[in-house]
Amino acid sequence: MRAPFHSARSIPAAWSRRDDAALIAACLRGEARAWDALIDRYQALIFSIPLHMGLSPGDAEDVFQDVCLLLFTHLDSLRDRARLSSWLISTTRREAWRMARRRRALPEADLADPEREMERGERLAGGPPELPEEAVLALERQQRVRQAFQQLPERCRELLERLYVRDPPETYAQISARMRLPMGSIGPTRARCLQRLQRLLDEADG
Repeated sequence: MRAPFHSARSIPAAWSRRDDAALIAACLRGEARAWDALIDRYQALIFSIPLHMGLSPGDAEDVFQDVCLLLFTHLDSLRDRARLSSWLISTTRREAWRMARRRRALPEADLADPEREMERGERLAGGPPELPEEAVLALERQQRVRQAFQQLPERCRELLERLYVRDPPETYAQISARMRLPMGSIGPTRARCLQRLQRLLDEADG
């Protein structure tokens, strides 16, 4: 495999729609696009955790690079490839805490026991707030939504992005002009896309 470098090139839809286990297997075969697709899928999740824990964007970037390297070196030993998001959340929380400890010059602690390290660091130096369980569950849910969203047809993704992601959201008139859609079809198309997204989420939740 190549070094864990995340390319800026676009990810083909065929790669984006593969599940984590298939992408990991392709990474282990040395397929560079698989690594790009895997990191593209989890980039937002990894970045969000150190930011939620109060680290700066620059430190979040360092944590992101550290986690990518750890993922790269552990690909062949991951026990449950279907639960990669849980592994990434746990690993990112640990690396974010370590980054905060270095920044705050906390006393050395047993790095093999991150929970003890976090408790000790918070007691001695007021370390960053640990993510509550409900926040972790929310991050996992957001990740499932992102993955389901990437499985939608391109037209659906574009429409939903224009309606719900862009700030400010586009009006129906703007969408009609830019996507060449009749005004009267936007509402029904939006409903079908949301229904499709919900089906994908239901399938992912089992």
